[in-house]
Amino acid sequence: MKTEPRRADRKMESSRDMERLLERMPVGRLALTTEDGPYVVAVNYLFFEGCIYFHSGPMGRKMEALQADPRACFLVDEPGPLVLSQRGCGISHVYKSVVCFGKAELVGDASEKRGILERMIQKYVPAGYPVSPMTDENIERTAIVRIVIESMSGKANHLSPAYTVLPDCTPET
Repeated sequence: MKTEPRRADRKMESSRDMERLLERMPVGRLALTTEDGPYVVAVNYLFFEGCIYFHSGPMGRKMEALQADPRACFLVDEPGPLVLSQRGCGISHVYKSVVCFGKAELVGDASEKRGILERMIQKYVPAGYPVSPMTDENIERTAIVRIVIESMSGKANHLSPAYTVLPDCTPET
């Protein structure tokens, strides 16, 4: 599958830059194929040793889709400010994004599952905060999915002196 960005000037050249974005972002979007069509869901995840890991309940739409078709697409992005631009419609966003394509597989070994969950806790929970110990029962009833990345590409629109940054217009909730 072709994963290169259409605009060569926005291509992230360094695989290490792509990996750093995958390591840093808290949420990714997992895209799967279901019998009803495409399905995208946001997941907390871990990028570790060149693979993407996430946890799930053992049943549900996501797990059914992965069992029927292990192909997966995974996206992370880091949005920046909205800016005035000289191209296109006159506005743009500063951003970085990485898209990965691969195959998903269940991690079955309990000690490997425990290790991935412990790494996820290290990623998301600040040091010094108490975390309940993981029981064997918790490990057993938690599905850990590994996406073996087959290809990835990154894209970025960096802040430039030619841009005028617009004020944040995000509606308050």
